[in-house]
Amino acid sequence: MLILARNDSWVSLLGLLNRPVVAQNYFEAEAQTAKHYPDVIWLDLHVARLDGIAEIYRLRKLAPATCIIVLADVEKEQEAFAAIMAGAQGYCSKQDVNSDDILEMIHAVRRGEFVLRPELLTRLMQRLRAAAMPLWGSENRSGSHALLRDAEFNGFTQLTTREREILQLISQGYRDRDIAEGLHISEKTVQKHVQSILNKLGAQNRTEAAYFIHCQLAI
Repeated sequence: MLILARNDSWVSLLGLLNRPVVAQNYFEAEAQTAKHYPDVIWLDLHVARLDGIAEIYRLRKLAPATCIIVLADVEKEQEAFAAIMAGAQGYCSKQDVNSDDILEMIHAVRRGEFVLRPELLTRLMQRLRAAAMPLWGSENRSGSHALLRDAEFNGFTQLTTREREILQLISQGYRDRDIAEGLHISEKTVQKHVQSILNKLGAQNRTEAAYFIHCQLAI
């Protein structure tokens, strides 16, 4: 098990379990992950104002079989959604977890389950369902849902590298302003890219486009 947490009390608490490796920053976390391939990573999402969501992607690339449980200072629905879509299997606020929960959370993610507060899990499922519903009404002649029509797939292949990058960020719940700041471009430029994405995919709105990429990743 690998631990990356800013608070020494959290390191001490988690350190009681199975002699874990402790990292002080994201660079160390990546190095230790590549070396040990831990079964579970407890990841502090807010380290030195760095991008914790991007770090989840990097760790998953280094160790695809590793389960990542995110520790947040306070619970935020959009942040939780982004973390899960990036590859985390758990998301919890430090305020909501006590020592009695930790071992069961580890067992749960090892079983392939997602670890979130029930209320948060419900809201995230509602969010995914809302994204899917515009497409549910469209069925092909065989009766199955036409979620991945050939025309849509062709549209996906027509996206530029920048458009795919922006579509991925949209699917994680980021807004135009956040995307602009992260990519160091203007918000107007982001909006032009979004419109181009919608046109190429034949999507009516951002939620349809976001759901489409979720389907692509699931194939």
